[in-house]
Amino acid sequence: MPIKSLPLLAIYGDLERARDIMRAWQPLDQLSPDDAEIVVKAIAEGIARGRRHGLELGQCHLAA
Repeated sequence: MPIKSLPLLAIYGDLERARDIMRAWQPLDQLSPDDAEIVVKAIAEGIARGRRHGLELGQCHLAA
């Protein structure tokens, strides 16, 4: 699965949250710095997608 550049909403808080999540997962401590950054970006992308999905659901609810 290719990791794309993150949307602007994901860049600031989500990357820091993703790094915190990754630090909490002990087996990931053994990753190389490059691999760790890929994991961080994937986590941040997941956070951003979840937020975007929640906003879309909220907008649909308001429109109904």
